[in-house]
Amino acid sequence: MQDGAFVLPRWGFAFPGPLRDELTALALAGTKTTTAGLYVEYELDGDPIPRPGERAILVDSAERPVAIIETVACRVVRLADVDDRHAIDEGEGYANAHEFRVAHERFWNGYLDDVRERLGEPGFAITDDTPIVAERFRVLVRLDAPPGPVPVRPAASPEIAALAGVLARAFAADPMVRWPMVSDDELPARIRRMFEIVDTAYAGEGWIHAAGEGLGVMSLLPPASAEREQELAAAAAPALAALTPDGGERYERFWAWVSSMLPPEPHWLLDQVAVEPAAQGRGIGGAMLRFAIERAERDGLPLVLETGVSANVPLYARFGFRVIREADAPAGGPRIWFMRRDPG
Repeated sequence: MQDGAFVLPRWGFAFPGPLRDELTALALAGTKTTTAGLYVEYELDGDPIPRPGERAILVDSAERPVAIIETVACRVVRLADVDDRHAIDEGEGYANAHEFRVAHERFWNGYLDDVRERLGEPGFAITDDTPIVAERFRVLVRLDAPPGPVPVRPAASPEIAALAGVLARAFAADPMVRWPMVSDDELPARIRRMFEIVDTAYAGEGWIHAAGEGLGVMSLLPPASAEREQELAAAAAPALAALTPDGGERYERFWAWVSSMLPPEPHWLLDQVAVEPAAQGRGIGGAMLRFAIERAERDGLPLVLETGVSANVPLYARFGFRVIREADAPAGGPRIWFMRRDPG
């Protein structure tokens, strides 16, 4: 499973058919929490080894999304070194690593001729020394089940890398994100890194919140935070400048203009709100908006946000926001809608 910068990869156990459906059911039930594959297949397919925190959409035999899963741990080991714990956690009834090996060798040998042909090695065989990718994963959310309650909580610093991925995928087409970063072939990775830099600093201030097992992320800046925000921006400026082809010139100019358009009176600022695209429509975004609204209401202050997507305007209007400004950013930048929700 490899986590995409702009699109989560789709992934399924084994091959489409009864075995995949059986393994998928075990994973959805929480019985199966590990899986294993031949390292050589990763090499042949050009896939990197999964890293902790990376996510994928789990699909069934009909290629229907059934869950979002996340890699917890992954290592490359000799087949002979796969341990009993991994074998048992495969959830398929293995009592130990020996039973795991017997079953997996039977499965891999069933298509080993295809592997040999792709390798150009007719003598390739499964042995004690065959490298195995042994992965531990967890199900973040079932997409085939009705949504449940969505808790919203402060995000911890170790979560920021994964949350930056959510933001990059959710804002993949958002001109507010794309235009300041200047488009090129490396834009997806640069946008993800930009969010990681900014939100690592924000998390230290308690401004980043996660929702729904990290499937939603929100930055909520309190009143009188502008000075501290400017300090953090200045500290991050060299790293952000290195991410953009123009040395950060457009990025700095754009966000300075956005700040100048915000109301001068005290307010809460909903600076980012994003949901993993594959998990949208499950109440995660609404839970974060209600959290932000309740926080501003407690202080009796307005809640302000900005968006570069016209389709978002009626969505936010349903939560009581109204447009207070609509303008095009200087130097050919995108049109931005500034919205406000007053208390009461």
